[in-house]
Order: sequence, then structure tokens, then C-alpha cells
Amino acid sequence: MQEQTTQLEHQSKVKEYEAGLEQLKGEQIQLQGEERRKTLAEETKQNQARAQYQDKLARQRYDDQLRQQKFLNEENLRKQEESVMKQEAMRKATVEHEMDLRHKNELLRIEAEAKARAQVERENADLIREQIRLKAAEHRQTVLESIKTAGAVFGEGIQSLHLGLGQTHSHGSWIDPFGRRCVFR
Repeated sequence: MQEQTTQLEHQSKVKEYEAGLEQLKGEQIQLQGEERRKTLAEETKQNQARAQYQDKLARQRYDDQLRQQKFLNEENLRKQEESVMKQEAMRKATVEHEMDLRHKNELLRIEAEAKARAQVERENADLIREQIRLKAAEHRQTVLESIKTAGAVFGEGIQSLHLGLGQTHSHGSWIDPFGRRCVFR
């Protein structure tokens, strides 16, 4: 009986030991489950953080692309504006150059016309002076001939008067300076 009691004690200790093992196994399973849940939660958390980081990177890339596209658009717009300004400046310079050329041509035309007018006036002045000289010479010649004729007529009249006074005429006549015979009775 004592042996049986010892056996029973021993069996009870084995059962107690087995129950402890079972409890340990249960606790170990529970701990493993909790570890698995913690691991899953951490993996989920890590996956979410990774997804958020990837999303953040994707948004940054998109924002960078938008900024780069905006910069390119602004650069293109600036280049177009510069091109338009250059074209406008070239057009303005061309118009100014054309106006300058027109002005110079107008001045050259006016100068040429003035020179031509002056030349014509000089030639006309020479012609007019020549005409005046010819008319003056002609007038002088006419006056001289008139004076000569008048002098001759007057001289003949005086001479005839002088001669006529020396002659006696029955009715008294002489020739006047104009070549007319005058008679007294």
C-alpha cells in the first residue's frame, strides 16, 4: 500500500507534470499566437508605412513633374515673348531704316531739284543778261543811229539855213532841221 501510495503520488506528480506541460504548451501556443499577431500588426504597419512612403514619393515625383512642366511652359512662353519682342524690334528697326532712307532720298531729291533750279536760273540769268545786253546794244545802236540821223538832218538844216540866208529868194525860203522847206512871202 505504501508502494501503491508512492505510485499514486508518482502518477499524480506525472499527471501534474503533464498538466504543467500542457499548460506550458497552451501558454506557448498563446504566446506564439500573440507574437504572430504582433508580427502581423508590425508587418501591416510596415506595409502601410512603405505604401505611404511610396505614395509620398509618387506625389513628390508628380509634383516635380508638374513643376518641371510649368517651368518648361514658362520657359517656352518667355522664349516666345522674346522672339516676338525681337521680331517687333526688327520690324521697328526696318521701318525706321526705311523712313531714314526715304528721308535721305527726299533730301537728295530736294537738293538735286534745288541744284537743277539754280543751274536753270543761272543759265536763264545768263540768257536774260545776254538778252538785256543784246537789247541794250540794239537800243544803243538805234539811239546812235537816231542821233546820227537827227544830227545829220539838223546839220543839213543848219547848213541849208546858213546857205539859204546867203541866197536871196524872191519869196524867202529855207530848209528846217527836219528837212522841210519853209517859205516866207
